[in-house]
Amino acid sequence: MLRSKLSSLREYLTPINHNSNFLTTGEISPEEFVKAGDYLVYKFPTWSWSSCPKNLQKSFLPEDKQVLVTKHVPSHVRANKYYDNGEEEEEEEEDADKEELNENDEEYGWIKSKKSKKIKEIEEETKEINDIDEFIDENAEDDELEEDFDDLDIKTTTNSNLRKYDLYITYSTSYRVPKLYLVGFNSNGIPLLPNQMYEDINSDYKDKTVTIENLPVAHNTTSISIHPCKHSSVMKVLMNHQINKKEKTLENLSINDKEEEEVDKDEENTLRPDHYLVIFLKFIASVTPGIEYDYTMDAL
Repeated sequence: MLRSKLSSLREYLTPINHNSNFLTTGEISPEEFVKAGDYLVYKFPTWSWSSCPKNLQKSFLPEDKQVLVTKHVPSHVRANKYYDNGEEEEEEEEDADKEELNENDEEYGWIKSKKSKKIKEIEEETKEINDIDEFIDENAEDDELEEDFDDLDIKTTTNSNLRKYDLYITYSTSYRVPKLYLVGFNSNGIPLLPNQMYEDINSDYKDKTVTIENLPVAHNTTSISIHPCKHSSVMKVLMNHQINKKEKTLENLSINDKEEEEVDKDEENTLRPDHYLVIFLKFIASVTPGIEYDYTMDAL
């Protein structure tokens, strides 16, 4: 893969930046990447640090903290069924968020997170089917129950639609931001082809930011990656949005509460470097809407 080799060469040739300026540029240093990774693993145990083969390791990262990994993440619904393409009206809260993020900023287009009615219906169907399957398993020895369920028309498409993904977050020296790689498998554990994995990428982004690459922390593993060229600008917008939310929260406190919080006000209004990956995954969720990995702003 020529693109993958060129990307690796660029990563190798770009000098390492150890300066901390993530709030002003949206970029982070390797040291901040490690801190953010430690925080992510602490808050969400489904994520963990991992090493990689010696010849693939980056010398500026600890040997046991080369890449963040979460495996067997389910995806029941393809991305094209996840959004309603603007047919539903935006909720009031989302309208307010959009205003805060500056509607004229072209990067706002990267921050979609609205579910359609269709996906909510599918999720309800999935829940009902899972509940029925669990009920059958618990009563597998009941012959009468088995006969009753023979008469039900239960859809099994959910299981056939199930995919599982291994997600990897590495550090990009050329863009000085995290970079996400995805390796997918079907319900039988057979690796997905790149064009199949593309089905789990929001259509607004798949032609702009998704590339096919060899996984840089393993040998002979094909993945799709979310190209980091716009990560820093989007992260800057999202971090400013989070800071504004914190400031509004403080403004709503009573006078007494404000006095009690005065000492910690500066700290409350400022995001720490270790918060970075939590916000990063919030952004990535809009690119891969059907992949159900842990992400939440509640960790901040």
